[in-house]
Amino acid sequence: MFTIITSKTESSVIKIKRTKIAIIISTLLLCPSAMANDAYDVFSLGEIVVSEQTGVRDITIDNTMTAEQIELIGAKTVADALDYIPGVHVAQSSKGEKFLTIQGFEQNKVLILLDGVPYYETNYGQLDLNQIPANIIAKIEVVKGASSVLYGPNGMGGVVNIITKKGQEGVSGDIQASFGQMGQNQESATLSLGKNGFSLFATVNHRGRDAMRMSNNYEPVLSKIKDKYGDLPKKMVVEDGGKRENSAYESTNIWVRGGYVNESSEIFASVFSLNSDRGLPYNTRNNKVFSGFSSFADISEYKDTGLDLSGLHRVNDWLNVRVLAYHHMHNDSYDSYDTPKKEVKLATSSYSDYTAGGALFTDMQLADWNSLSLSINYKNDVHKKKNLAYIDTDRSHDYQRSQLDTISFSAEDTMTFGALNVVAGIAWHQQTVVEDSDKDAVSGEDGSDTVDPMLGLSYTFDNAGLAYASIAQKTHFATFSEMFDDTGARHDLKPERNTSYTLGWKNDLSHQWLNSIDIGFFYHDISDKIVSTYVPNPTFPDADLEIYQNVGTSEYYGIEISTISQLSDNIDLSFDYSYIHARNTSDNRDSDYFRDIPKDSVTAILNWYQPWLDINSNLRVRYRTDILIDERSGEWEADTLTIDMGIKKAITPQFSAYFNLNNLLDESHYEGYGQPNEGRSYEAGVKYRF
Repeated sequence: MFTIITSKTESSVIKIKRTKIAIIISTLLLCPSAMANDAYDVFSLGEIVVSEQTGVRDITIDNTMTAEQIELIGAKTVADALDYIPGVHVAQSSKGEKFLTIQGFEQNKVLILLDGVPYYETNYGQLDLNQIPANIIAKIEVVKGASSVLYGPNGMGGVVNIITKKGQEGVSGDIQASFGQMGQNQESATLSLGKNGFSLFATVNHRGRDAMRMSNNYEPVLSKIKDKYGDLPKKMVVEDGGKRENSAYESTNIWVRGGYVNESSEIFASVFSLNSDRGLPYNTRNNKVFSGFSSFADISEYKDTGLDLSGLHRVNDWLNVRVLAYHHMHNDSYDSYDTPKKEVKLATSSYSDYTAGGALFTDMQLADWNSLSLSINYKNDVHKKKNLAYIDTDRSHDYQRSQLDTISFSAEDTMTFGALNVVAGIAWHQQTVVEDSDKDAVSGEDGSDTVDPMLGLSYTFDNAGLAYASIAQKTHFATFSEMFDDTGARHDLKPERNTSYTLGWKNDLSHQWLNSIDIGFFYHDISDKIVSTYVPNPTFPDADLEIYQNVGTSEYYGIEISTISQLSDNIDLSFDYSYIHARNTSDNRDSDYFRDIPKDSVTAILNWYQPWLDINSNLRVRYRTDILIDERSGEWEADTLTIDMGIKKAITPQFSAYFNLNNLLDESHYEGYGQPNEGRSYEAGVKYRF
């Protein structure tokens, strides 16, 4: 048994939580759902770890979400999908971006990959997960703890690899359109072609809305205002409910992949453009206005483009060689305004970044019981930023350029001795600052390197499942935003280090009420943690200057439990629970806790297929407790409950209609500091396959 609610002293809080638990149980019993049965070709060259040749996935906690499951939950972006994975929590930043935490680690400490290629912008080390549309995804792999050393550095908290689709034999595709309230709409078209080894996959997707509907239970609050430009009051309400202020959104995405496969070789090229512009929903708690920056703003450009080349050659029966090359670009523009009414544009801050690199992998089957993989990874990160100030022109500056290189060598060996699997790996990583705000980096102060070992064991019992244990050391290098403060001064930072321990057991059972179970325990010990501190600002004496230092230590530990039950021929239930104890053990810390990390998380999905009506329906429940929203003010969300449901009807074998109702109870809570969630919303749509 495990508990999903912790006791509170306030009787009212206890009553509310018991009521919500009752709602969870009753709704799970009352509403049905079913899995889609579409099949998609998976772009296997996007998988860094070759599952047929390594046992690394059996030594740690990992989860996979397929395209069928993503469609089932009505996900429109990768952020929507990831919030259903155990140990993962999706929140919203002050810039209105969706980001994740995994087992307590924030997104820039997690390695996000798109077909094996790092997906991030080079300044903050992360990108908006709402940028990636769900209709291109074949599956999402999430690995925690002792992830493969072949992935390279910066996966201190885990690895998320988003594997996309590829073309399949013949001609197929789909056209889809949906609408919702307040101008919400989505349109997409996908085409797949394949013949004589050649294939093509192409998709275009558009999403938009005029505004986001807020919950009727939202209560307006006073926002603190620091106005150094105009004469706004020190406190004011910037969001009064109803339509979310400044929440319009527009996104157009294009993805194309072509390739050729024969018996010995595979080669693919992919190009993409993910482009959006949106308003920045105002922070309900805190806002600032300066002559060169304001939190009353629009994101007038947020664009990711890229070119990927992937190849595989089977040299002989025991040796495969894989290559990967990429060039990804990110551009965004942040337009600052004087007031919430946006009457005067104060400044435009722009980023122009790119990441270029490649990887070489050799996979060797040395014996029936032994396989070895070697890899070399290299990437070059360039960050350019400029500011155009319209009022205080002294705050303007042209592009300032910073550059760093990262190289990694790794080896991973899998040995099988009967029922025992042993995986050992080691990697060496080095990050070197090449250019420092248009200046060459100073010799001797430009780089750092680490060695990351890993060891894992798994044992398969007769009719008793598989037990696993692992230990690994992981590295996170400092990002540009951590190296440089707002004055432009650079601070030399050591890499963060995490020693990760995992112990678990998984089993496929024959019981109708419990088909499979996976239980995993984890412990993370972080040293040289990069944390922000505040010192007097030499430019503005009445303000603080944020700088980052290696002064932090922390520990995370917890448990994840996942089960699948086939309740009948047409009804199945998945149930996931995770508990995370995350504590800041640093000296001079502001808080013992970290933001955006729920203590308890429950996710349940009930699926029901009704054959007499040929209808798939589903109910989805997410429950989170004890989420710190802001360290300084000590604001918490005691618990959050989100219930979604959907129904899908096949009208003909090719044509179907669907309806999704999200946040059924119209719950109101904060998804991040000053960022209230969306209220009850609906989506109605149709899909045609050919």
